[in-house]
Parts: sequence; C-alpha cells; structure tokens
Amino acid sequence: YLRKIHILLEHVDALHTTDPKILRYKGEALFFRAYQYFKLLNRFGDVPLVTHSLDIDSPELFMERTPRKEEEDAILQDLYDASLLLPKKSEMAVAETGRITSGAAVAFRARVALYAGTWAINHKHRSDGLALLGIAKECARQLIFDKPEYDLYYEASLGADSYRKLFLEDGDNSCESILDYQYAKNMKGTFHDMADKVSAGYLLATKKFADMFLDKNGVPIDNVETCFQGYESVQSEYEDRDPRMTCVLQVPGRKYIYVSQHGVATECPVSFMGICSTNTGYRVWKYISELPDIYHVGAYYNAHIIRFAEVLLIYAEATYELEGEISDNDLNNSINRIRKRVGMPDLTNEFVTKYGLDMREEIRRERTIELAFEGFRRDDLRRWKTAETELIGAIKGIKLKGSEYENLDVLNEGNPGLTDENGFLIVEPAENRNFVTPKHYYYSLPLDELYLNPNLAPNNPGW
Repeated sequence: YLRKIHILLEHVDALHTTDPKILRYKGEALFFRAYQYFKLLNRFGDVPLVTHSLDIDSPELFMERTPRKEEEDAILQDLYDASLLLPKKSEMAVAETGRITSGAAVAFRARVALYAGTWAINHKHRSDGLALLGIAKECARQLIFDKPEYDLYYEASLGADSYRKLFLEDGDNSCESILDYQYAKNMKGTFHDMADKVSAGYLLATKKFADMFLDKNGVPIDNVETCFQGYESVQSEYEDRDPRMTCVLQVPGRKYIYVSQHGVATECPVSFMGICSTNTGYRVWKYISELPDIYHVGAYYNAHIIRFAEVLLIYAEATYELEGEISDNDLNNSINRIRKRVGMPDLTNEFVTKYGLDMREEIRRERTIELAFEGFRRDDLRRWKTAETELIGAIKGIKLKGSEYENLDVLNEGNPGLTDENGFLIVEPAENRNFVTPKHYYYSLPLDELYLNPNLAPNNPGW
C-alpha cells in the first residue's frame, strides 16, 4: 500500500500543478499514507519511516526503526496537509460518496493526536503529550463548532433504537458518517461479514462489559443509589438500564428477527446452544440486520470507519486530560449529545460529586459503551496504560447459580459450568490470563523481517 501511495505522490509532485482536481488525489494519498502508518505505529511502535518509493537497491531497505515521536509527527502532518487539499462533504457530488473528505482527515487527525497524546502522558515516550491533546481537541472543535457538517443519526420514529439502526442499512452515509467503507447489494465481493461473525459467536460480551452500562438514571449499578434490578431472572439485569444495552446485547426470551430465520421474528434462546452461540451467556445484537435475505453470507450495510460520535468523545476526553476537569458546557457539547440520542440523563459535575463518581472514569465508560465492538477497546486500554489491570483476572459471564438460569439447560456442550463464589459463570479462569508489562503493550516485529534486516533489532521489549 505504501509503495503505491508513494508512486502516486511522486507523479503528482513531478507535475508541479496547481490543478485542484489533481491535488485532490494527492490529498487522498496523504490520508492513506497516514492511515497505513498509524496501523503500523499502533501495532509495532517504532517502524522505519519511508516517504518515497523504494527499489531493490534502496538503502532504506536496511534502515533502522524510526523513533515513535517522528512517526506520529509525520502522520499528523500528512493529515493536516491532506485536509487542505480535500473537499468538504458539502462540496462533493452524490456519486463521490465514500471518497475521502477534508472532514475525514481532520477527524482522523483528532484520533491520532488523542492516541499519541495519551500514550505520551502514560508511557512517557515524549514530553509534549499535552500539546498533542491540544491538537486532538482543536480538530474535534472544528468539526463540532465551525460550520458543522456532521451530526448524530437520529430518527424520532426510532427513538433510542436509532443507535442500533445506525449500524445497519439505515445508517449508511448518514449525517453521522464521516468515513464509511462502502458496501452494496448485488455487487460481488461488496459485503462484510459482521452479521455472520456475531451470529456465530465470534464477538462475545462479558460480565465486565455488561456491568458497565449505567442504570436508566445514569448511576453505576454498583452504587447504593442504583435502581438496578439484579441478576436473579433471565431478563432482570437488562431492565432499567441505559437503552444502548439492549441495542448492543440481545435479551433472552424476547422476540427478534434473526438473519437465519429469513425475516421471521423468533424468540432469543435462553440456552447457550444453537443460533447466536455464546460462552458467556451474553449475545451481541449490534450489527445484526433484519433484512430477510441476509443469511450467513454477509451484510450489505456500510462499515463506519469514522463517525461523529467518536469526535464528540475525543473532544470530551482531550478537554478533561488537558485541564484536569471539564465544564458542564463542554459536556453538553460532547457526551451529553450522545446520551440524549438514547434518552439518558446528562453527565454533570454536580451529578459526579453527588454519587461519588470519577469524571475521568465516566468519560472512559461513555467511550467504551458508545464505541463497543467497533475496534477501539484494546487500543484504549493500551494508551491509558490500564491493560495490565483490565486484561487480567477471570473472564466471567451471566449469573448461573442462584438465578433463573440455574434450573435451565443453558450451557454449550463441553462447558463445565464453573462459577465463582457469587455464582457467576467462569468462562476463562484467572490463571489462564496474564498481561506482561511492557511486553504486551506491543506486538513482536515479524521474525522474517528481523532476519532480512538485522538493523531493525532489537525487537520490542520482552519479545
């Protein structure tokens, strides 16, 4: 990918043109160079930073790894330069839907700056983390306040279910879409398989995740003031909760339209066996289309790469991390817009004080819930440097003993039904899980690359 991008950039630069139609391609190429390098940075940390196409005798083939700081700065610069060459969403023809916009470059720059800034503060690889957070906040601010072109997807007829519909056909290229991966029906190869992955049980929710959903009043379920209904019945823990819980997770016993039932409403099984398999007892509902002709072959709705809700969350987090606090006005312009979509009460400083909460943790909770199963969580835990505490301990599921589940035949074949002292299902025992610091904050460099270029050594810490 990078080689093709560099060839395009070199040809455009050789033209010495001011033609905006040609320079638009340069902007797109700069965006994708930043996108590809961020993937490498995220995975490996320091990698060789190459900015032109290579040949078989190029000395860069044997160059050392570029320090992470230089990579981050190069990515941010590419995205800034791209934003100046790309059109706004409002300037594009309908036929161009899916191409990169200036807004996508600004939003992705906000994502990268937040990642780099919080990594710097928590991992200490550079001393200007606050400056990076300032870039993240400013980019988000531009998209929120400066002639905004994006908004949260909401249909009054759907109410809180607008959140779930956003990830199906209804949300394709909606006002919330900053960058969508385009899929279309009746075009070979243009579908993705999220519905299949979810229904086959590849995406599983845990007790820890389910417990993160607040009650309907915005209070954590372990708070003495909560209206949480407990775990005693199959459906009780889903009652009086943040409506996004039942947009993301299926409730056993309720009727849904399953992809494998060809559009016929059927009851979500209480058993862990059969359709929508699960080892934890929690079934993911996000991404499951209700169209009758989608059945284990993929879905035709778009995949959201960047959406406006993420920008609002970046603004809130960057503001808090920069200042150590966040005003109610800034909360209203960010997190509370997201909460209003599903009818949840506002997050305010008074509320946090009243219930003895921690504002940073509530901002992070909101990000986890809103962006669930969109590929952010592990990276968030790494940049916050909390993976060493969050990714250890037993993986648990529903309350099996002492609840309605105990008298039902619910377990998959081979599941011994081990529970903890409180009756919660243990899916993976603590002794099978570990997180070594700093090793597991990085991936190993590919060993064949180290063999081909010894100058890449040493490998990442612990590998």
